[in-house]
Amino acid sequence: MRKNVVIIGLGKIARYHIAALGATPQYVVCGVCDINPHAVARAECPDVPFYTNYEQLLDTLHPEIAVIATPPAIHYAIALACVERGVHPFVEKPLATTCEEVQRFFDAPLRGHYTPMYHTIYGEELIWLESHCPLGRIDKVRMELSDPYADASGRIDAAYIGLGGCWLDSAPNALAPLLHLLPEYSLTEIAVSHWRDPQSGQPYASLLSGRAGKTEVEIEVRWDKGMNRKVTFLEADGHHYVLDHSGQAVWRDGEELFAYKDENRLTRQYSNLYRLYPERVPTEAMEKQMSDIIYKYI
Repeated sequence: MRKNVVIIGLGKIARYHIAALGATPQYVVCGVCDINPHAVARAECPDVPFYTNYEQLLDTLHPEIAVIATPPAIHYAIALACVERGVHPFVEKPLATTCEEVQRFFDAPLRGHYTPMYHTIYGEELIWLESHCPLGRIDKVRMELSDPYADASGRIDAAYIGLGGCWLDSAPNALAPLLHLLPEYSLTEIAVSHWRDPQSGQPYASLLSGRAGKTEVEIEVRWDKGMNRKVTFLEADGHHYVLDHSGQAVWRDGEELFAYKDENRLTRQYSNLYRLYPERVPTEAMEKQMSDIIYKYI
């Protein structure tokens, strides 16, 4: 039986949710909501009931699932309204903007009653690597994520100020697959440096170093390089691997082992998330560790 889904928040990312849900037979989008009647993604589903008040949406349509894709400052309030009505919320990252806010997701009544949406663990390249080329000993992981949200001087574009900076918005996209690759370890010896936009105070570049067991870990997140590029470098089992998340490809020692060309990266990641649910959902321990890192070093 198909599950009725509503989408709350119709910004840029909602377009990928709409496309992914439309390609997944077990779901149907029955309503959408945004405070802006002219929101970016509204045109993607013109025949679906539209609301500007999420409580009215929930009370009228009685969906089974609500995708929360609003700015993070209001994630908790919407998720709570969903749970109180028996609706299961799928919450976009980041869960919240502060340590105090995110802790409420780990307490009653939300604990265990929502699904965090860390789309990067659903990439075709990561799924292929796990099924066709499982790794043994991993000596080093370096992840580099770039988005073109700031200029070369580090001034963040006004359109992206609401994201809260590269650490809050982009670092979860690196930490999620990292912790997924190394589930038996906790990150230790962590050091984090930020380079901040002098006007907003938000970081446009962040660097994390640490260890996961015997694995050396580095994560670099940049908004000032003028490009959209996500890549992971792995030294494992005597080989050098490259996971090209942008290109959905896997390389080993300079040879391409796998490449997925059939669908846009984000559409495919969200399609896999919905298609595989509830498989691959982050464990509470993984989610807690990631949140502890993000909000401790914000």
